[in-house]
Amino acid sequence: MYGARIRELRKQRGWTMKQLGQRLELAESTISGYENEIRRPDMDALLQFAELFDVSVDYLLGRDRVPSAAPSSPSQAAILRESATPYYAAIRDGQIESLTEEEAAHLRDSLEMFRLWKANRPSGSE
Repeated sequence: MYGARIRELRKQRGWTMKQLGQRLELAESTISGYENEIRRPDMDALLQFAELFDVSVDYLLGRDRVPSAAPSSPSQAAILRESATPYYAAIRDGQIESLTEEEAAHLRDSLEMFRLWKANRPSGSE
């Protein structure tokens, strides 16, 4: 779903994949990989797309039908990115023994995003 949404939003603005990549400092091949769902954007990339297109991450992932606005300022998006980083590191390093309700909700959302990606990727890609 995210690939179709990124392509749709890019085309609405009349941008090529190369132009979109330049705006986000990503290679054209990376944009193509996202649009064709061969590659999965990480949280930072999703937030960049949401900010640039002024939509929510939920819209990009197909969870919302209406492209509601992303966080109102880049500083809010940066805060979201920075607040998630310690959790990812703690999970990776095996330091989390118990989770708060907020942490558990974040992990459920991340797992749902992964499952959406996995369900929508082309068959035969590993």
